[in-house]
Amino acid sequence: MKKITLLLICFVCTLPVYASHIIGGQIFYKLLRSESGMNTYQVTLKLYRICETGERIAEMPRSVILASFDKKDNGYVAQYPIDRTAFEVKSATQIDPCIVNPPKICFQVGTYETTITLPSNEKGYTIAFQSCCRDPFMMNIVAEPIQGSTDRGTGATYFAEIPGTASGAVDPVTNTVKNSSPAFNKEEAILVCADKKFEYDFSASDIDGDQLEYEFCDAYKGGALTPQNGIPPMAENPPYDFVQYVSPFSGQSPLGAKVTIDRKTGMISGTAPAAGKYVVTVCVNEYRNGKKIGTLRKDFHITVTTCVKLVTAAMPEKYADCSSLTITFINNSTLGKPYTWDFGDGTPLLTVTSPDPLPHTYAQEGTYHVKLWVDKDSNCGDSALATVYAYPKFDPDFSVAGLCTEKPSAFTPDVTRVDRGLVSYYKWDFGTGNADDTTNTPAPRFQYKQPGTYNVQLFVRSTVGCEKNIVHPFTVYDRPPFSATADTLLCYRDSLHLWAASDMPGTYQWTPDNYKILNPNTPNAIVFPKVDTAYTVKFTDQQGCTNEKRVAVDVKDSLLIQTVPGDSTVCTGDEVHLSVKTDGAYAYQWTNLGGNQVVSNLIDAFVTPAPPRQTYRVLASLGKCFTADTLNLKVVDPPKAVAYPDTTICFGMPVLLRAEGGSSYRWSPSFYVKDPALPNTFAYPVDTTRFTVTVTDTLGCPKKVTASVLVKVVPQVHAFAGNDTIVMLNVPFQLQATGGVRYTWTPVTGLNNPNLPNPVTLINRDVTYTVTAYSQEGCTGTDDIFIRFIAGPEIYIPNAFSPNGDGLNDVFRPIPVGMVQMDFFRVFDRWGKLMYDNTTYMKGWDGRVNGQPAPVGTYVWVVQGRDINQKTVLRKGTVTLIR
Repeated sequence: MKKITLLLICFVCTLPVYASHIIGGQIFYKLLRSESGMNTYQVTLKLYRICETGERIAEMPRSVILASFDKKDNGYVAQYPIDRTAFEVKSATQIDPCIVNPPKICFQVGTYETTITLPSNEKGYTIAFQSCCRDPFMMNIVAEPIQGSTDRGTGATYFAEIPGTASGAVDPVTNTVKNSSPAFNKEEAILVCADKKFEYDFSASDIDGDQLEYEFCDAYKGGALTPQNGIPPMAENPPYDFVQYVSPFSGQSPLGAKVTIDRKTGMISGTAPAAGKYVVTVCVNEYRNGKKIGTLRKDFHITVTTCVKLVTAAMPEKYADCSSLTITFINNSTLGKPYTWDFGDGTPLLTVTSPDPLPHTYAQEGTYHVKLWVDKDSNCGDSALATVYAYPKFDPDFSVAGLCTEKPSAFTPDVTRVDRGLVSYYKWDFGTGNADDTTNTPAPRFQYKQPGTYNVQLFVRSTVGCEKNIVHPFTVYDRPPFSATADTLLCYRDSLHLWAASDMPGTYQWTPDNYKILNPNTPNAIVFPKVDTAYTVKFTDQQGCTNEKRVAVDVKDSLLIQTVPGDSTVCTGDEVHLSVKTDGAYAYQWTNLGGNQVVSNLIDAFVTPAPPRQTYRVLASLGKCFTADTLNLKVVDPPKAVAYPDTTICFGMPVLLRAEGGSSYRWSPSFYVKDPALPNTFAYPVDTTRFTVTVTDTLGCPKKVTASVLVKVVPQVHAFAGNDTIVMLNVPFQLQATGGVRYTWTPVTGLNNPNLPNPVTLINRDVTYTVTAYSQEGCTGTDDIFIRFIAGPEIYIPNAFSPNGDGLNDVFRPIPVGMVQMDFFRVFDRWGKLMYDNTTYMKGWDGRVNGQPAPVGTYVWVVQGRDINQKTVLRKGTVTLIR
């Protein structure tokens, strides 16, 4: 099923918004009698309200206040409290049964009638009522802030104007004002699908027989919040302000360009707009004897909602390209239905099941009315109509002459391919984006204000109904484009052929045309000035638009050049860049005079001169003017740098670097070199390093030559003899060294083999052994170990310690001798609180508890372990903490 948006012309509002219950209104009047200069009228106010109720939706007012004002000065005359005299509910009764779940269409009408008597005057009276506020979600007007509230919602003013004696509504017999306003004929709710054509009769009647004309007009705003008594405040004095419309809507086009009102009949027709709520005001202008005497206004809201229709027939409304008698019909209808075509030419009806484009060839030229039925035999079938203009060829075009901002552009239509009828309608759009830059003139002229590219559009229609829209882009320039000779040099002995050219036809004029010039009125002038001269060429296109360019001719009677780099000494094998300092852009030729060989025809030459010396000449020329310059290059060999030795050293050892082959030297990296400027110098690298020496000499070759040596540094030998230790007296102790590939221990006293990494000592006194470890390359490193011999097995404990950070006795720990395992070592305060607990060998207490220093005093300790005989050794005692 196809979704269709519906237009509900019923003053319906579907969203409960504060003070948005009133959705329209009108005031009209009827003259009852005229006596002694006093006119009595029956005045009627009709208010329209949604049918919904809710917390923020006010009911239809039971009473209102009308106010009258003198139109001469808009001064207040009187107010008229009125109780509601009638109330009715309007609901739509004719709803298409083929719409699925149609929306509820309902609105209420409140009628308020009263009789007022006013004295006859010259300008007449305004009878007004104001209400706040409209729905803030209207599509075509701006929702303004409500005074005294945080909500938004533009108010409404409904009023009628009673004519005065100067209005043309005077009875010529009685010389009194005699007029009753028109009254609308219908108060009905109807349902129209959006994007579909619709008609709604909005006609009115006039009991005086006056002529009526209809138009859309601007709605008025106004009104204040309704107080607690439920009676809207009295209207303020005129004049009243219009609401502000949202583009592209306006008071004269409240539903968009596709909806209009017939000025004579009041019939509203067109295609409904998109979903949303809209404010619409209809004005009925009342004329008597050709003079306007009054206006009846009706302000109402339209709600567009979305619904679904079972079947929809849709195709283009018009086929007017007139390209052939074969027309291809486009079917945009509901899918999956039978489609019946009447091509309007008397051929039998054609029923197909496919919505694909359908070609049909007409036997003869003409205008045909085509009808398409979708599901023709169903109660919910739908149909669509189209007009076909079947003619053989309609292919108009257009051209433009003159595309500069200086002059108007001339647009000319081309109707040579209009085979039937004549072009009866032209609509030009010059592509500026300005709605005013259009015309219906067949062959207009239009002057662009700014250069740029514009898409010019021409819509044409013929007398037989054929239509075409043609679009061409055109580039408009501020001046006609053309090119000409650039600024140039000229030898005083020569002539110069100037040129100018454009893709556009036109004429050329060179000035000055009286000094050393031939053919000044052509694009190709010839000049032969003897001094610097500037020539100007003026180009004029066929529309008279002009452009100019200036050509400066720099006349030379001599050429100034100087070779770069000049006479020089260069190195053998090097490429040398030769160039010229010059006072102009000339032609150049470089020649090696040694072999008379041309090496370059440019301002630059790149050469590799052969030793011992070469001479080059450069010739500069400008037409018949020329000059030359030479340079000499002495070619010498670069220094032959030598550096040595490549070697390997132990860490921490110096190396003597040597270089030769030049007169000055520079070693790098210089950080490790004692004197980097000497050819022979000591270096002290800490790891493997390549030393580079830069060598120069005094023979003239400016090239610096380098040589290098690689010095490999054997990493430092990290010999380790072991940690200082305590050994049980009369027990052999095995040493263990690491860090090398072979070892030597000194002294040899007590050792079973001093050349082992792990010899055994049988000495029974304190001793310090030194081990020398050797790398594969023969580099060495040394380390010591102190061995103290104490009687054991036993656990020795000091009786005091001072954890003050001086490095002496800062830690309280047991010293195990001949012990193979520590079971525990614990320290308690004198109240039995555990202060320290550990089982790690040679680790002790630093005098702190939970990161804080323990107080000075006496503490109890207990330690237990197993000796080399697997016996348990338990010791207890006290220790004094001092600081």
